[in-house]
Amino acid sequence: MTGLLPIVEQLCDCQTDAERANWLLRVPQGVIYRDHASIRMVLRTAGFLAGVDYLDAEFAAINSTRSGQGCWRDSVLLTIGAARAAMLDVARKGGAA
Repeated sequence: MTGLLPIVEQLCDCQTDAERANWLLRVPQGVIYRDHASIRMVLRTAGFLAGVDYLDAEFAAINSTRSGQGCWRDSVLLTIGAARAAMLDVARKGGAA
């Protein structure tokens, strides 16, 4: 038993960067917020540094100040869009970014 929550243990069980990218794209943002440090450790241990970058972008967005309409600011949208596109590329191609 690792002491990690089952959803994070699923990340530990991933064998490829594509599987890790797919997990990152599907995991609830609340899990990213709550378990950021554990997820980061798993990704770094696996050598999936593109995943660490994606995690950091999502975590920053979750914690960013929103506009008066409650939306992410343009800079956050652009950063998240680029990070998600990179993860989608890894997930689809099955290789590292």
